[in-house]
Amino acid sequence: MIVNCPHCSCKYNIPDSKIGDSPKRFRCRKCKETFIIEPPEKNPEPEIVTPPVKKTVSDSHARRFARVLASDILVYNRELIEKAREEGNLTEVLEREIQKSWELWESRFPEESSKNPEIFSDALNQYLADGRDVFSSQSYS
Repeated sequence: MIVNCPHCSCKYNIPDSKIGDSPKRFRCRKCKETFIIEPPEKNPEPEIVTPPVKKTVSDSHARRFARVLASDILVYNRELIEKAREEGNLTEVLEREIQKSWELWESRFPEESSKNPEIFSDALNQYLADGRDVFSSQSYS
Protein backbone atom coordinates (compact mmCIF):
# COMPACT_ATOMS: atom_id res chain seq x y z
CA MET A 1 0.00 0.00 0.00
CA ILE A 2 1.39 3.40 -0.96
CA VAL A 3 0.94 6.05 1.74
CA ASN A 4 1.49 9.80 1.38
CA CYS A 5 2.35 12.00 4.31
CA PRO A 6 -0.44 14.58 4.59
CA HIS A 7 2.07 17.27 5.60
CA CYS A 8 5.04 16.90 3.22
CA SER A 9 3.61 14.42 0.63
CA CYS A 10 6.51 12.03 1.07
CA LYS A 11 5.55 8.59 -0.27
CA TYR A 12 5.99 5.30 1.54
CA ASN A 13 5.37 1.78 0.32
CA ILE A 14 4.07 -0.19 3.30
CA PRO A 15 3.13 -3.85 2.97
CA ASP A 16 -0.55 -4.52 3.68
CA SER A 17 0.47 -7.20 6.16
CA LYS A 18 2.14 -4.53 8.34
CA ILE A 19 -1.05 -2.48 8.49
CA GLY A 20 -3.41 -5.32 9.25
CA ASP A 21 -7.15 -4.84 9.74
CA SER A 22 -7.13 -1.85 12.07
CA PRO A 23 -5.92 1.77 11.63
CA LYS A 24 -2.26 2.37 12.52
CA ARG A 25 -0.34 5.45 13.60
CA PHE A 26 2.59 6.34 11.34
CA ARG A 27 5.37 8.92 11.68
CA CYS A 28 6.90 10.49 8.59
CA ARG A 29 10.68 10.11 8.62
CA LYS A 30 11.15 13.31 6.69
CA CYS A 31 9.00 15.86 8.52
CA LYS A 32 8.17 13.90 11.70
CA GLU A 33 4.43 14.37 11.15
CA THR A 34 2.30 11.69 12.82
CA PHE A 35 -0.82 10.52 11.03
CA ILE A 36 -3.19 7.57 10.87
CA ILE A 37 -3.08 4.98 8.11
CA GLU A 38 -6.41 3.29 7.46
CA PRO A 39 -6.27 -0.40 6.63
CA PRO A 40 -6.57 -1.20 2.95
CA GLU A 41 -10.04 -2.03 1.73
CA LYS A 42 -10.29 -5.71 1.26
CA ASN A 43 -11.85 -6.86 -1.93
CA PRO A 44 -15.02 -8.60 -1.02
CA GLU A 45 -15.06 -12.28 -1.74
CA PRO A 46 -16.39 -12.80 -5.21
CA GLU A 47 -19.96 -13.93 -4.97
CA ILE A 48 -20.27 -17.45 -6.15
CA VAL A 49 -23.26 -17.72 -8.38
CA THR A 50 -24.74 -21.14 -8.38
CA PRO A 51 -27.26 -22.12 -10.98
CA PRO A 52 -30.76 -22.46 -9.64
CA VAL A 53 -31.55 -25.91 -8.46
CA LYS A 54 -34.21 -27.53 -10.55
CA LYS A 55 -36.91 -28.48 -8.15
CA THR A 56 -38.58 -31.76 -8.60
CA VAL A 57 -42.23 -31.04 -8.80
CA SER A 58 -44.38 -33.37 -6.88
CA ASP A 59 -47.43 -35.10 -8.23
CA SER A 60 -49.60 -33.10 -5.82
CA HIS A 61 -48.46 -29.77 -7.30
CA ALA A 62 -49.32 -30.97 -10.79
CA ARG A 63 -52.75 -32.16 -9.61
CA ARG A 64 -53.42 -28.90 -7.81
CA PHE A 65 -52.53 -26.80 -10.84
CA ALA A 66 -54.66 -28.98 -13.13
CA ARG A 67 -57.61 -28.46 -10.77
CA VAL A 68 -57.01 -24.71 -10.76
CA LEU A 69 -57.03 -24.61 -14.55
CA ALA A 70 -60.18 -26.74 -14.77
CA SER A 71 -61.98 -24.65 -12.16
CA ASP A 72 -61.03 -21.46 -14.00
CA ILE A 73 -62.59 -22.84 -17.18
CA LEU A 74 -65.72 -23.63 -15.16
CA VAL A 75 -65.91 -20.21 -13.52
CA TYR A 76 -65.56 -18.26 -16.76
CA ASN A 77 -67.79 -20.53 -18.87
CA ARG A 78 -70.43 -21.79 -16.42
CA GLU A 79 -73.51 -21.22 -18.63
CA LEU A 80 -71.79 -22.58 -21.71
CA ILE A 81 -70.68 -25.68 -19.80
CA GLU A 82 -74.15 -26.37 -18.39
CA LYS A 83 -75.66 -26.16 -21.87
CA ALA A 84 -72.89 -28.37 -23.36
CA ARG A 85 -73.43 -30.97 -20.60
CA GLU A 86 -77.12 -31.14 -21.54
CA GLU A 87 -76.35 -31.42 -25.26
CA GLY A 88 -73.51 -33.90 -24.74
CA ASN A 89 -70.91 -31.90 -26.67
CA LEU A 90 -68.73 -30.70 -23.78
CA THR A 91 -65.40 -31.67 -25.39
CA GLU A 92 -66.20 -29.86 -28.66
CA VAL A 93 -67.52 -26.70 -27.01
CA LEU A 94 -64.54 -26.33 -24.67
CA GLU A 95 -61.88 -27.56 -27.07
CA ARG A 96 -60.04 -24.23 -27.36
CA GLU A 97 -60.06 -23.45 -23.61
CA ILE A 98 -58.95 -26.97 -22.76
CA GLN A 99 -56.12 -26.86 -25.30
CA LYS A 100 -54.82 -23.54 -23.91
CA SER A 101 -55.01 -24.88 -20.36
CA TRP A 102 -53.27 -28.10 -21.39
CA GLU A 103 -50.43 -26.14 -23.01
CA LEU A 104 -49.98 -24.08 -19.85
CA TRP A 105 -50.10 -27.16 -17.61
CA GLU A 106 -47.71 -29.01 -19.92
CA SER A 107 -45.23 -26.10 -19.86
CA ARG A 108 -45.21 -26.08 -16.05
CA PHE A 109 -45.20 -29.84 -15.60
CA PRO A 110 -43.53 -31.40 -18.64
CA GLU A 111 -42.58 -34.58 -16.83
CA GLU A 112 -46.06 -35.18 -15.45
CA SER A 113 -47.69 -34.31 -18.78
CA SER A 114 -45.71 -37.05 -20.52
CA LYS A 115 -45.89 -39.64 -17.74
CA ASN A 116 -49.33 -38.97 -16.23
CA PRO A 117 -51.57 -36.95 -18.57
CA GLU A 118 -54.56 -38.43 -16.75
CA ILE A 119 -53.85 -35.96 -13.94
CA PHE A 120 -55.13 -33.24 -16.26
CA SER A 121 -58.07 -35.26 -17.60
CA ASP A 122 -59.11 -36.22 -14.06
CA ALA A 123 -59.32 -32.53 -13.13
CA LEU A 124 -61.38 -31.79 -16.26
CA ASN A 125 -63.75 -34.67 -15.48
CA GLN A 126 -64.09 -33.58 -11.88
CA TYR A 127 -64.88 -29.91 -12.59
CA LEU A 128 -66.21 -29.68 -16.13
CA ALA A 129 -67.95 -33.04 -16.56
CA ASP A 130 -69.35 -33.00 -13.02
CA GLY A 131 -67.52 -36.22 -12.12
CA ARG A 132 -68.39 -38.17 -15.26
CA ASP A 133 -65.67 -39.77 -17.39
CA VAL A 134 -65.90 -37.49 -20.47
CA PHE A 135 -62.30 -36.41 -20.99
CA SER A 136 -59.43 -38.77 -21.68
CA SER A 137 -55.73 -38.00 -21.73
CA GLN A 138 -55.62 -38.65 -25.50
CA SER A 139 -58.04 -35.77 -26.13
CA TYR A 140 -55.46 -33.01 -25.83
CA SER A 141 -51.95 -34.48 -25.63
